[in-house]
Amino acid sequence: MSEVAFYVCTNRRLSTVNPSCGARGSEELLQQLQIATHELNISVEEICCLGHCADGMVVKISPSGTFYHHVTELDIPTLIARYTS
Repeated sequence: MSEVAFYVCTNRRLSTVNPSCGARGSEELLQQLQIATHELNISVEEICCLGHCADGMVVKISPSGTFYHHVTELDIPTLIARYTS
């Protein structure tokens, strides 16, 4: 069992006025995180909604409860480094 888990919001709202994480590309972010962590002691899980749509794409870290907002693929190495040291 992993000590750390990354929860990636993949909620996809139909509204274009207030886009959700899924509409911003979080499915691709989820896949990239899964690839980048596949040999590490980090679990990467999809979650429907974290309630931070205005700040998407959002990743929540467990067990710390830390939220990362506006995450992109460029942030993946930094996230991994923070939780593998």
